[in-house]
Amino acid sequence: MRVPVHPWWRQLWLATLLCCWSVLAQANSPPALWLAQKYPGGLDLQQYWVSEKYDGVRGYWDGQALWTRQGTAIHAPTWYTAGWPATPMEGELWAGRGQFARAQSITSKAKPEDADWQDLHFMVFDAPAAPGSFSDRLPAIAQFVAAVQQPWVQAAPQWQETDEARLMTQMRRIVRDGGEGLMLHKASAVYRSGRSGDVLKLKPHEDAEAQVMGYAPGRGKYEGMTGALLVRTIDGIDFKLGSGLSDAQRLDPPAIGSWVTYRYRGVHDSGKPRFATFWRVREEGMPPSPAGEVASTP
Repeated sequence: MRVPVHPWWRQLWLATLLCCWSVLAQANSPPALWLAQKYPGGLDLQQYWVSEKYDGVRGYWDGQALWTRQGTAIHAPTWYTAGWPATPMEGELWAGRGQFARAQSITSKAKPEDADWQDLHFMVFDAPAAPGSFSDRLPAIAQFVAAVQQPWVQAAPQWQETDEARLMTQMRRIVRDGGEGLMLHKASAVYRSGRSGDVLKLKPHEDAEAQVMGYAPGRGKYEGMTGALLVRTIDGIDFKLGSGLSDAQRLDPPAIGSWVTYRYRGVHDSGKPRFATFWRVREEGMPPSPAGEVASTP
């Protein structure tokens, strides 16, 4: 039996195609980042570093480019990352307190606009590739910031608290001033991927994500508009989400299949959230699952 021999150009084309597929697969793979759990209270706070929880877009610098937590490329202007060392860093692309929508809009554009990026800070809060504990990694963050000498690259201020009442006071102050809350990193913890109790978030409310599956018609003053979004959580729990929608969003609701973030206070025995309120559309798509991996579409 004669084995067919492909022309050399066809073999080269196939090899190039396979190489491109490999690169794209790697580029679309979410980086293995450290994810936070909810602050449980009653901890020995002397073992933790505290920082503000910046309400922006989480950015991962792999030494060459910026990526979102989901593995999507962030198209920053060339000047924004010029001179950054080839050292992986993690931070928040932050436009200021109460400016999440602006930060999200800026970082989601395929063609970056210089004027927008001039207002965006990269608040560095961890050095994933640095060895040792979180305390050991703090100097690596300082060295990175000092090396680039760019005013938009800053180390997230870290401090320590010894009293939970004071910690709560700090959280309320930041929230009152338009911030989201606090983050706590265990000083002795080494960097690891996935969700861990060694990094904690402290906010005055809980929030989660759900996918828009349909719409419920409005009644009364909302007749002819969307009364509520029919949504489904990562765990497959369906419920209506109407509170918090603006009139503009009721006229032009988030698209079916899109993901939204809602705030709530506890859950019912059925698993449905209590006092759920629409917060915002999640432009970055599917959220990570509780285990840290990206959830699949229901």
